[in-house]
Amino acid sequence: MDLRSIDEYYGYGPANIDMTGYHRGELNKIPAGFLFLYLGLSLVLCYLYHKKIVAPYDWNAPNSMNAVGTFETSKPYQFRLLMPVIFGFFKPVAMLYGKYLYSAYNTAIVFLVQVIFYKLLCRYFRNKRLMLWIAPVILYAMLFNYVLLNGSFQYYDFTAILLTVWGLYFIIRENFTGLLVIFILGVINKETIGYLIFSYMLYNYKIIFTKKIILNTAVLSVIFIGAKLYLNYVFRNNPGDPFEVGYYENIRIVNELFSNRTLFRNLALNFGGLYIFVILLFVTGAWRKIPDKRLVYVNLAIVPYYLFGIYITYITEIRVYTELIPMITTLFLIYLSTFNRLGFNKTSHVE
Repeated sequence: MDLRSIDEYYGYGPANIDMTGYHRGELNKIPAGFLFLYLGLSLVLCYLYHKKIVAPYDWNAPNSMNAVGTFETSKPYQFRLLMPVIFGFFKPVAMLYGKYLYSAYNTAIVFLVQVIFYKLLCRYFRNKRLMLWIAPVILYAMLFNYVLLNGSFQYYDFTAILLTVWGLYFIIRENFTGLLVIFILGVINKETIGYLIFSYMLYNYKIIFTKKIILNTAVLSVIFIGAKLYLNYVFRNNPGDPFEVGYYENIRIVNELFSNRTLFRNLALNFGGLYIFVILLFVTGAWRKIPDKRLVYVNLAIVPYYLFGIYITYITEIRVYTELIPMITTLFLIYLSTFNRLGFNKTSHVE
């Protein structure tokens, strides 16, 4: 045996490998001070949302959570059962304090959005101390889309954001079991969680035709299609269609866009304008600076979202961009990270 080869083999050890910024085994714990900060921000956002959107809303209106809980409302709203089932366990309290209970629930959800989003960002960037401050940026887009510009209410929106963030986190951690649990909950909450299938395929683009990825994608697709078919069968006598069709309304909106100031404002200020930086990320080629392209591609489920959205949603109802908020916010932060002076990838540990 060549002794020189043996020496070279043993010389190539951990001491000679640059492990800077490699934190895979860490738990990314959040200090108590930041947890209180996240809770405080959640209280502020949910208070504003309650005062403007929740408080004036008729809790017994068609397609409301109470109506869905009777199993007699129109499709596809009747399919969105997660929260009506959860609140059904607290029915005596919900009957008296439904709006306040809902806002308390929302506060917990928004708090978790920040916590999980921080953990997601730690899979992207090394500077964990900075990420503790950056994680609440996701609330900026939520503030625009659900308070400042929004005028309508749907009970499942904030839950959908949390499940999307959590799903993206499990995709990037390559934890399919965790993704599966989140996906099942998401389908019961709102069927647009199905866009995570695209995120999963895009993240695994290099191995998309391997047996494992094909099987996992098939499992997610079967769950999505099976749930829709099953619920459509169970509620076959309910009025309405399995999907909303907004195509013709969207044509009208586009024709009136520049003559209707409200419509133009809603589109122009969607996500608080963060989409502008997403466009710059790709137009300038800055995305090529990211070593692991999968971390960029996983967020490109925004493309099929917009393509399908032309037909099954209303483009100026900005609260419908629920699942895009974490994706747009992440792509915005990826663009900022390409400026080295901001220190996104400076090695940092959270104590």
